[in-house]
Amino acid sequence: MKKKVIAVITGGNSTENEISLKSANVVFENIDNNSFEKYLIDIRGNDWIVSLKGNNFKIDKNDFSLTLDKNKIFFDCAYIIIHGNPGENGKLQGYFDMLSIPYTNCNCLTSSITFNKSACKSYLSTFDVNLAKSISLKKNEIIDIEKIIEKVSLPCFVKPAEGGSSVGISKVEKKEELKAAINLAYQCDNQIIIEEYIAGRELTCGIFCYNGEIVKFPVTEIISQNKFFDYEAKYFGKSLEVTPAEINDTLKEKCQTTAAYIYNALNCKGICRVDFICDKNEKLWFLEINTVPGMSAESIIPQQAKELGLSFPELCSMTINEALKDIN
Repeated sequence: MKKKVIAVITGGNSTENEISLKSANVVFENIDNNSFEKYLIDIRGNDWIVSLKGNNFKIDKNDFSLTLDKNKIFFDCAYIIIHGNPGENGKLQGYFDMLSIPYTNCNCLTSSITFNKSACKSYLSTFDVNLAKSISLKKNEIIDIEKIIEKVSLPCFVKPAEGGSSVGISKVEKKEELKAAINLAYQCDNQIIIEEYIAGRELTCGIFCYNGEIVKFPVTEIISQNKFFDYEAKYFGKSLEVTPAEINDTLKEKCQTTAAYIYNALNCKGICRVDFICDKNEKLWFLEINTVPGMSAESIIPQQAKELGLSFPELCSMTINEALKDIN
């Protein structure tokens, strides 16, 4: 039986491209060579490159093909491991939809909604999900500091509406810090969101629909050594990630059930990770959903999968095989 040809797509046009490469390299190494033929494709702007034995080959974007030794290779599935633009915001998904090539992530609409924190919260406000108070602002809009504080109070978080890895996010504890935090967020995006601070424990849960069944990953607690789970805490060892989280069974089930509810409400596909704050009353507050979660060896999803009894190669094969069901 001919092997399915898999494109592992990485890089991207955002500040997260190095993180994307790290995740994609681990995924690439763990895709079963006996079952799949695989190529690593690095996207940087208009350059879509496959590097083989020191030589670079360009992808033909007209039909998403690769020519090697005058042989044209077509891909059966796109394994998208780009955090940020264009892999997490629906752009690549729309491209592959037009070419009828299946991919491992949420569809174009869901990816677009979930990538924008303000749009995602607006969408989920019609569902039974606990959401912190927030204000959305656009660049050049008049900033009324008093009105913002009246709505969300202090402390609060200021975030770019789009983007990940906590880049451009600030925790604001004093009124005098708010303007600088807003300016920092605007360096990353033209739209920002300012959210009420909810005190509590940060919990996160992976969700994956496989063979028509929802797979609920074990819950992880994130304990940051910094003010919050920022870029340094995520990627430079300034946090402790406890899997499984040391929580009671009732809270564990609530976290998994709520994550699955949000996954379904947003019409998600592939492996996603839903982040919450659990307050002192064990009420779960939605933070965000990651539709292209980190997949490096140190990332949370592989930790949760291991606790579930799934090896990394098994997880990759399940992800690809689930996506291939959309081939027709």
